[in-house]
Amino acid sequence: MLDKFFDKILKEDEEIGQESKRVKEEEKRRFNWKDLIGPLVVFFLALLPRLYFLYTHDPQNPGFDWYGDVYHHWQIAYLSKTVGFGQGFLRLWDFKGMEYFWGLLHPLVSVFLFTITGSIDIVLIRLLSVVPGSIVIAFIFLLIKRDFNASAAWASALFLAFFPVTLFSDTLGMQEPLGLILLFGGILVWPRYGVLTGFLWGLAAMNRAEYWLFSVVLVFAALLDKRKEVKSGAKISLFFGWLAVILFYMKYLAAWTGNYIYPIYWNFLASVVGQWFEKERTAYLPYEYYSEVKIAGALLFILAAIVVVWLLKQRKRYYLWFLLGFLNLGLVGFMFSFAAYSRGYLDRFLVDRLFAWPYGFLAILLMVFCLYFLPEKLKFWKMLKLGWLVLLVVLITSMFLWNPINYYFGLAQKPWPEAVKLAEETIKNWDKKGKIAVPQNKPDYIYALVRYHGVTGGQLAGEMFDAFYYLEDDPFINWEENWPKVEEWLKKEDVSLFVIPHNRWDYMEMLRKQPNDFILLEGKPLNKTSDPIFVQPAWRQ
Repeated sequence: MLDKFFDKILKEDEEIGQESKRVKEEEKRRFNWKDLIGPLVVFFLALLPRLYFLYTHDPQNPGFDWYGDVYHHWQIAYLSKTVGFGQGFLRLWDFKGMEYFWGLLHPLVSVFLFTITGSIDIVLIRLLSVVPGSIVIAFIFLLIKRDFNASAAWASALFLAFFPVTLFSDTLGMQEPLGLILLFGGILVWPRYGVLTGFLWGLAAMNRAEYWLFSVVLVFAALLDKRKEVKSGAKISLFFGWLAVILFYMKYLAAWTGNYIYPIYWNFLASVVGQWFEKERTAYLPYEYYSEVKIAGALLFILAAIVVVWLLKQRKRYYLWFLLGFLNLGLVGFMFSFAAYSRGYLDRFLVDRLFAWPYGFLAILLMVFCLYFLPEKLKFWKMLKLGWLVLLVVLITSMFLWNPINYYFGLAQKPWPEAVKLAEETIKNWDKKGKIAVPQNKPDYIYALVRYHGVTGGQLAGEMFDAFYYLEDDPFINWEENWPKVEEWLKKEDVSLFVIPHNRWDYMEMLRKQPNDFILLEGKPLNKTSDPIFVQPAWRQ
């Protein structure tokens, strides 16, 4: 009888304990405004130094020779808004396919910012990485606090807020912060909002090709989630939320490019196979550490692959965002060891955006180790606050990275004044009645025309898709037949001014063969050393 009595008491105590635990879990999940204080502090802690860097350097100049892609992204967004969208549903315009190579989401958000602000300033593009980059750090803070402890969360946030490579990269205007905010956001709301998680990861896939691959792995990993609170309904809604976005994106890509996985396909051909790289490393590329980089990349890839397999097998509470970190590390290792991308290696890559999140993730692992695991194992470590000392030493040491960053960034900013000057000269020679035929490799110059002189997208004719683009072989072998095609293009596009760089041999040869059909403005000679020349079709006189 006593045994049954005590069993009953123990069972009741166990039920009361489970109920108390359930109530506490519910209280944790219940929204509290005080919960916003920490992430808001982290957000502004990250935002303020980024804004300081952005506005203490020329905001109009993200650096052409290093980050010229920022001008490219601006050009795609601006021309899509002013020209492309009028040609069809979300028609990006027009970069020989590069607009789809990079992804749909970034130009769409950029166009949205242009529309609601009434501005086309490139600062909006740069803020599109500053703000999401700061939010990402706040998300990471929440994840570490949830899965480990507050000390590791604050230490990681402090490091990421001021770490030079991350801070600098977040100010430039590239796509990575926009993609990371979606990936981390999805992880943060999982498994409570399964469909939202899938939707966010699907949007991330629309931002960069590698994030598409990451999202596939994350969806697969989430479907394997073995925690009790992860219900089958959440997994189903996650999958279909992600699939809905991906199917739309694939249908969209097929409609405009003829390829359902266009960004992945061309990223593979370009960076892995090496179609965009020369077969051998050229003399001007740094050669000193090339073999060391390949070895280090291979070791990093192998290590990351082992950890990814372990994470998928163990599926700890933190495994999804750890997966994201090690997937990125593995990708970097693969690209610099086994892929053709290594042929384009430059020393400045080590302080480049490619390493911003990998460095940050390694720092997070260090902070978690020093401020979560070691304090639990070693009393003296916790008592002496040695984890915070590690943070201080690592963060102060990292400040020396500003030296190479400022050096390379200074070099990258030098072409901008030349682009501004060329835009001014263009306006002086333009009759304001027809279109300007602009070079295909000068997006900073195109930005200067629009930003400072009010030239619209409809007043620009891209030399990228001129008549020569459609002529096979050497067009001058049969010039008598091809010249009418070129002339037809000029008249159809209503070109009133040619801005011709001297590396366009076909244009220069055209001028020599048709001297009576073009007028050189400002009397600049046809040689290979002068600035781009301004030419007007004779029939415009």
